[in-house]
Amino acid sequence: MPVLTTGPRDPTGPRHLTLDNGLQLVGVRRPGSPLAALRLRIDVGSADEAPGEHGLAHVLEHLVVRCSMGGGRVADGALVEAATGRPHTSYDALVRTGDIATAGDVLGAAFRQLKPDTRHLADELAAIRRERAQRTADVRWRVQEAMFAALCPDTPYAHPVLGDPGTVDGLTPEAVHRFHSRWYHPSRATLVIGSDRVDEELAALAERARLWAPGQPRTESRAAAPPPDGHAVVSEAAGAGRRAVAVGFTEPGTPCGADFGFALARRSVRAARGIDVLRLRLRSHTCTWVLLSATDESAAVRSVAAALRAVRELLLGPDGEALLRTEALIPELRSAEDIQQSVADASDASDRIPAARPTTATGVGEVADVIARWQRRFAAALAEGPPT
Repeated sequence: MPVLTTGPRDPTGPRHLTLDNGLQLVGVRRPGSPLAALRLRIDVGSADEAPGEHGLAHVLEHLVVRCSMGGGRVADGALVEAATGRPHTSYDALVRTGDIATAGDVLGAAFRQLKPDTRHLADELAAIRRERAQRTADVRWRVQEAMFAALCPDTPYAHPVLGDPGTVDGLTPEAVHRFHSRWYHPSRATLVIGSDRVDEELAALAERARLWAPGQPRTESRAAAPPPDGHAVVSEAAGAGRRAVAVGFTEPGTPCGADFGFALARRSVRAARGIDVLRLRLRSHTCTWVLLSATDESAAVRSVAAALRAVRELLLGPDGEALLRTEALIPELRSAEDIQQSVADASDASDRIPAARPTTATGVGEVADVIARWQRRFAAALAEGPPT
């Protein structure tokens, strides 16, 4: 029987169930929506790859969609979208409410034994080579990957998600099968559904999910050597005397204001100064960074610091509340109503207890505090200089 893992029922909050096989089920209610969104998050990514496996998690994502999910088509047309990151791999479907059960079974096929034939493997490796060529042609992608390598030296987070070309091209169906058998199990997964009738759909999915992959939860350890607490500034020539620059820092845990406060601070900075502050949770740590164009690394860090200082002064000034409401709060509340975004947020929050929920009570002071933290961390990058 599924086990309810939450406390007293909150009619507006997510519903959480844990099945006997370890699968986490999360339901997000979206009244009146004619569509349903589902996300299957597998807790394996490039950070779980050992030497000689770099790129295997991404290859596995391709093959799961093609082979296990039959191309990822749900009912009469919806397609599963998949993505591999450093901490996780996710599979998403947006369907009509009448196709929820079918979509669940398609996603649940990810747990089936995977033994691709050599033709399917060769086709997907060719597709990955094309993807690699597109990514490596983008200076922003190269700089971002260099930043992660500088921030996370000697850890599994340092190598790119796309992996090592030689390793990927040399993969065999047997290596794919072994990696899939080790990591793809319900006890390493969370399935989130957002729909109008989430309680009924969650119960129905719980019954079907028992058939996907029965058995006891797995206990193997995950990636060790967490990234250190530090900063990095990396760049690459981008033409016309400019450089593409990434400025980032890592810190343990989830920083204060990292959910709704982070979102409002990010929107405020982007609206007022055009700088986008990005964030990625690396399990035990959080990475925060910006990408921009500048004449050199020091100029980039100074530009970020000046922009953050200016936005914080605007927020704490006489028009701060109006700026926060019109440029950040209202757009963020509208985004929170998007069914796919709400499912993605619930998936990301599943390893943070408790998960923050949007609230209009978040004020100028809290958002200004988040920006002040960014100021201090990016200022440290300027003071210590780019790594050698």
